[in-house]
Amino acid sequence: MPTDEAATDSTRAEPTSSPRPRAPDPRPPSRDRSRLAMLWYRLVQNVVGLLWIVTGGLRASGQRNVPAEGGVLLISNHLSHLDVFVLGLLLPRPLNYVARSTLFVPGLAFLIRSVGGFAIRREGMGAQGLKETLRRLRNGGIVTLFPEGTRSRDGELGELKPGIAVLAARARVPIVPTGLAGTFEAWPRSRNWPRPAPIRVHYGRPILPEAIAGLDPDALTTLIRDRLLESRRIARDGLRRDRDAGDSRPEVGPAA
Repeated sequence: MPTDEAATDSTRAEPTSSPRPRAPDPRPPSRDRSRLAMLWYRLVQNVVGLLWIVTGGLRASGQRNVPAEGGVLLISNHLSHLDVFVLGLLLPRPLNYVARSTLFVPGLAFLIRSVGGFAIRREGMGAQGLKETLRRLRNGGIVTLFPEGTRSRDGELGELKPGIAVLAARARVPIVPTGLAGTFEAWPRSRNWPRPAPIRVHYGRPILPEAIAGLDPDALTTLIRDRLLESRRIARDGLRRDRDAGDSRPEVGPAA
């Protein structure tokens, strides 16, 4: 659910006769889309959330690890077509999504773009995809990536594409490694349609820009992989506890 952040007001009253001009705020804007686009995103978020309420249920942990503002690179293991929806349901901030260009067919393309999706080539991000990702991050948005590049065939974490290290080094924003559990059981590659199943998401400890400074691409890729495995383990453990307790109460509801 929404992250509770203590708001601090450092503005001091100045004499009305000699107002002091404010310095420009160097931080990127926290809202990376128009009010209308945000209302549409919330509508889709709530409708999809309602579907989960009446199916398998969704729980999440670690939402406080997602920065409340500024550019964020949210990376996750990739198990199912459901992943892109699941990752944003329990976060108050909207997500931007990287999607294969082959998905941008008439009708579906409008829906993908309307909730923050943008296209990359099937074989890799490419220069245009990298440029758009960096643009959205610098505008203060959260961009979601699956560094494996494709859905898992066995539910395990596959090899990470080398481009993730290049992007992370250039973006210079916090990286939030996120673990998913349950979406593979709900909709694996071998099935044509999803089925109800409990799902867990864990937003892991962020990797801050200063932690990756000076790392070579191999070391950075290893660090990202290790953090993804840690977040996936926590998500799996949470899902296992839910099942052992026999608690099937769904917990889903996006921020207002």
